Amino acid sequence: MIGKIFPKSSGSFKGRIRYIFGCTKHDHEITGIRTIDSNCLSPDPLPGILAGSEDDVLEMIREFDSVEMMRRMTIDSEKAIKPVFHAMLSLRPGESLNPSQWRSAVRKYLNDLGFDETNQYVAVMHQDKDHQHVHIVANRIRLDETFSMVKDSNERSISMESVSEIEDRFGLSKAPRPKDTWGVSITHAELQASLKDDDLPFKHRMIAKVAGAIEATNQAQGDMFTFTRLLRKQKVYIHLTLNEEGQPKGISFEFDGKHISGRQLKRSRLTWHKLITQEGINYDPETISELQDEIARRDSEEQERVRVYFYEFSNRSKRLYIRFTAKQIEVFKMIEDILAIIDKIFGGKFKATESQGNRYYLEYVPGKKLLFPEEQELAI
Repeated sequence: MIGKIFPKSSGSFKGRIRYIFGCTKHDHEITGIRTIDSNCLSPDPLPGILAGSEDDVLEMIREFDSVEMMRRMTIDSEKAIKPVFHAMLSLRPGESLNPSQWRSAVRKYLNDLGFDETNQYVAVMHQDKDHQHVHIVANRIRLDETFSMVKDSNERSISMESVSEIEDRFGLSKAPRPKDTWGVSITHAELQASLKDDDLPFKHRMIAKVAGAIEATNQAQGDMFTFTRLLRKQKVYIHLTLNEEGQPKGISFEFDGKHISGRQLKRSRLTWHKLITQEGINYDPETISELQDEIARRDSEEQERVRVYFYEFSNRSKRLYIRFTAKQIEVFKMIEDILAIIDKIFGGKFKATESQGNRYYLEYVPGKKLLFPEEQELAI
């Protein structure tokens, strides 16, 4: 199960309530809607909606909205509040809960987050193709003499803990833990893909890898070189953008052929500036050249072997030898260009043939001058 809390909002509950009852367009196919639980006085809107009427939906919306109006008349405060709470609990494909189990899960979840019997709520299940998920809309204003608000501090960690306990209660698959996403919420599209593929979205897998490298670097009291090597062990590679002084101003990460900037991953922790000032990864500006060399490295299994080619360009009277270190197809293209240039300079038809590079060995005798082969021949 995956629990997601959507951004809270002020104003009317109209948009959220109409959405969960299928009155507005969804970004995913819904094959079935069922009201799971509610503590509202207004009737279940679903039968009326199926009959083509939204009267009961509008009555429920008025009931939710009236609480904030009463609070404004009771509490003399100009402080802006966001009473609209919206969360979703999603099962993986193939898993399901019956209505009674869902009702138990919803009530536990809300209770863990600090809601009680004085908070209005409604929970609606959507059967989205091959997996179930339940939307919960609740009023954070308590309908009592205090009209106090449900606190939202640490709600995401509380949400994860509550979901974990619900998973244990009903024998459901375990969702990714906070360390896997490093506090970054999953979008609805990412959530759908995660449920379908049974894997974390790319962004969150990348965050887990980078976060692990940061923690290991700090434990080893390492620096940016350590960080780079630890990422490389996970097949994650760094790319830097430099400022006018030749120093890093931005960082991006590459994994499995995909690139994403530190700002896109988590702007509050994974930009270049945050890595060295907040996350404690030491960087010496004097080492930028060496760091770039380290970043440019790839593990041996990631590297394509560099072949060395020796080619002889010759005609009847002249011979030229050129050494290439490049991919074979690039060598052939360069040879064509070189042949064209040689033809213009020397005239005649040169041809190119691959040959072995000359090898020779030097003998060094202490106290004597070191002679290269051509010098040895002259000395004789």
